[in-house]
Amino acid sequence: MGGSGTLLALARTISDDEHICYVQDVVVNPAHHRRGIGRALIEHLMRRYSHCRFFLLSTDHESSPEGRRNYAFYRSLGFLSYEEKQMAGFGLPRHRPDLRETTP
Repeated sequence: MGGSGTLLALARTISDDEHICYVQDVVVNPAHHRRGIGRALIEHLMRRYSHCRFFLLSTDHESSPEGRRNYAFYRSLGFLSYEEKQMAGFGLPRHRPDLRETTP
């Protein structure tokens, strides 16, 4: 946090510390973009979890304005798309029925 008490940046991961490290969030306060903060966070995580078999993250599609910027950023750090690594990623649609209320 800065002197004003506002959050400068954060990075969150989920990992079993052996097989996979999933970078859940990398967020930098927009007032501090392009200062190397996001790069420093990712590079720290890459070192911290270098022993894990998979180091993964998800981001917006390249066709969106944020996606274009994110793709360029992650590529500059050596990341490849799942397709380029001959892998596949899957997800459920964002809007789906709430199944918690359903009884079997």
